Order: sequence, then structure tokens, then C-alpha cells
Amino acid sequence: MVDHPTSMNEQNQFTQAANSLDKAENAVTQVQSHPNQTAVEQAENAISHANNAVEEVQAATNQIAVERLNDRLETAVETLSETRRTQ
Repeated sequence: MVDHPTSMNEQNQFTQAANSLDKAENAVTQVQSHPNQTAVEQAENAISHANNAVEEVQAATNQIAVERLNDRLETAVETLSETRRTQ
């Protein structure tokens, strides 16, 4: 039971990172459908927050989940970059 608080804390960090990535992905989708400077800035801000949240879980024991979060973050960054290039 001593490990339980750590496990709960780690799970909360994963949840926060996943939620941040959801917001970042939604912001990137918004840029794709309504490309304007405000949407781009909001997407960049959301990606920055998601990056911070994902950084918090890098040393977690569940490295499969960490890798999935890293992949989602990378995809969001690449999609935003591609969208900005095509505008």
C-alpha cells in the first residue's frame, strides 16, 4: 500500500497529460478549419501546455503510455507546422 499514492499521482499526471493533448489536438484542428492568427496562437499555447504535461510523465513506470503521449504530441506539432506552411 505504500506505493498506492505514487501510483495514483502518476495516474493523475497521465490523465492531465492526455487531457492537455486532447486540447492541443482540438486547437490544431481548429487551425486547420479556420486558419487565422488567433487560432494559431491558441494552438501553439495548447501545444506548449501539453508539452509541459508530457514532460512531467517522462520518468513514469509505464513507458508504453509515455511513448503514446510523445507520439500524439509529435503529431500535433507536425500537423500545426504543416498547416502553417500551407496557409
